[in-house]
Amino acid sequence: MKTVYFTDCSAVEQNALQSLLAFEHQPTIGRIAVFPDIHYCSERSIPVGVAFQTTDVFYPLVTGKDMGCGVAFLRISRAEVLRPFDKARHYRALEREVHRMTDEGLGGGNHFLSLEESADYLYIIVHTGSRNLGVYMYQENVRLLQLHNPGQEWLPLDVATPAYRQEYERVLTYAADRRREFLAKTYDFLRRNQYVAVGRPVVADSCHNLLEFMPQGVIHRKGSTQLLADGEVVIPLSMSRGSLIVRANPWHSAAEVALWSCAHGAGRQLSRTDTLKFWHSLKKAEKDAYRQRFPELLNRQGDFDSSILQEFDFAYKDSAELLATQPHLIRCDETTPLVTVKFTGV
Repeated sequence: MKTVYFTDCSAVEQNALQSLLAFEHQPTIGRIAVFPDIHYCSERSIPVGVAFQTTDVFYPLVTGKDMGCGVAFLRISRAEVLRPFDKARHYRALEREVHRMTDEGLGGGNHFLSLEESADYLYIIVHTGSRNLGVYMYQENVRLLQLHNPGQEWLPLDVATPAYRQEYERVLTYAADRRREFLAKTYDFLRRNQYVAVGRPVVADSCHNLLEFMPQGVIHRKGSTQLLADGEVVIPLSMSRGSLIVRANPWHSAAEVALWSCAHGAGRQLSRTDTLKFWHSLKKAEKDAYRQRFPELLNRQGDFDSSILQEFDFAYKDSAELLATQPHLIRCDETTPLVTVKFTGV
């Protein structure tokens, strides 16, 4: 079968499914893996939340302008945590520092930096990408398409010369370096304010918007996380639920079928309209519980903006559902959120 679903096919939104069906019939496309967070993308001919393979061609624009986008974490042992994070005292200070940590900021949309915790660890988690360098590479890809294959979305693989691949890798490295910079500076903030002791934290990084050039062809990941044989990756669940930390089971046959990829997010179970309806259906005490947990996200009227509500747990699938449909994943940890910083950036 050309397309393999690691999610309930019947639950995929119709416009995403139609886009996917049209794409899979192209003769240049090999295997396609579809993940639980699949959703329609108006800018591209294929939905977000998929990975696909080609052999003789590549699709340079499929990842959009934010190639190299991914999620990284810095994990701190509970033994090195000195005290709980004081939102009232230090959230705004952390927020200001995050905004100044790099020249280009986190970026808009669903990019974020968060402090999260599990039974054994404190995590710093950041989701961001290549920013302006990604825009430059996107423009270069547009130029190459106009030069070599005008009116089409793909390029012959020989256009991806060693020089091209080196420049593409530079963009991916830049994005990963930016994530590490956010982690290191946030860790320094926690140390300076005596939240954690000096220790040996563990850092892991993953990318979910990239082309992986391999001897046997190209794996395209459009909102699907690249899995490495021995590395852990983050699947953000929602702003109010936290994150799932997983790794690939290299011995499970599904890993190869999934093109060594997995979901890059939980995937919505409610549309944006239904999310707002659900919020308005909650009782006052239920809404107040969210307000008490996340006072730093309230607007001046003491409520959540609709963009924040779209990131809450009731809009998304939970970790059990993600693991049930992706049998090649091993659960390593699961977090609950402490604070989240979001920023539009430069």
